[in-house]
Amino acid sequence: MQPIMLNEQAIVNNLTEDNVTRMWASRTTWEDEQLYIVLDQGTTDIGHPASLVVKKFQNENPALQVDANVKYRYKSEMILLVSNSHDNIIKVIDLIEREDAIMLVYGYPVNGSLRSWLHQPMDDRQPLSWPQRRLIAIGTAKGLHHLHYGCNKPIIHHNISSDNILLDQNCNAVITNFDDACMHMAGLGQPLPIMGVRPGNFGFAAPEYGNTASHMTEKVDTYSFGVILLELVTGRMANGGGGDGNLAIWAHKVIELMAKQPEKFESVVDKRIPDQARYIDDMASVFRLGVDCTVVDPQQRPSMHMVLKRLHRLLGCRPFRGLLTRL
Repeated sequence: MQPIMLNEQAIVNNLTEDNVTRMWASRTTWEDEQLYIVLDQGTTDIGHPASLVVKKFQNENPALQVDANVKYRYKSEMILLVSNSHDNIIKVIDLIEREDAIMLVYGYPVNGSLRSWLHQPMDDRQPLSWPQRRLIAIGTAKGLHHLHYGCNKPIIHHNISSDNILLDQNCNAVITNFDDACMHMAGLGQPLPIMGVRPGNFGFAAPEYGNTASHMTEKVDTYSFGVILLELVTGRMANGGGGDGNLAIWAHKVIELMAKQPEKFESVVDKRIPDQARYIDDMASVFRLGVDCTVVDPQQRPSMHMVLKRLHRLLGCRPFRGLLTRL
């Protein structure tokens, strides 16, 4: 495939209010940053316009030129992404510099967010099948595994949620929104600094974000990924599991009951998933893994290396009755 030949001035000209989007959920609110979706009229190998996401960095007063603070913010994000290309991580494909703004241009996975597929009105779209959900789970795990293990220094995302996982035309998962991501200079398993780390999205954030006495490690991403797994199986929102308003807490309570009565697991599964009986073993294994990823003690959570290994090993490989007991 030939690289996209971007028409930079056309992109800049199309950064209008009509194209502004909030396509991913950021915990960092910068009034002087905007996301846009535009069509670039440059040619691809098949001659079609390319859908792009453009992130514009500028001063709060747009009449002022780019200063050191703006340059620091865009460079932090670009450095994390440009040198760590992976199929399941959003790609920076261009940098556009002007005196008053700097723009990072990303490829756009055209099928929207996982949240929109799981929790918003579907219109004429078919609900996600279990094979599609399984593909999303594995793709997201691969992306996180690459961030933790495949980079020169581990990268901790800090903001994994169904808002920040976009789907391409084949339902491959693409992790987005690196506003809060950071390199873990001390290495995996070592404490991360808590100072300056913002609370995560409710329902997805690990408990240690709210506990300054806790040691925060890369396992905060494992916790958030576990919530994604629970969403994929149950169709419930991360902040709407049950009486507690928290999907992970609810899942930990119900799994104890279902270990004794596994036949009741069917009542937990998202009713919109077609042909559920065929995939009940897979769904039970993913639900169990989601519970293991969201235990309160981060030392008891599996690493993303182990998570990915278990996903490959568990899916379709074990009898249903044993899947809801601890593996």
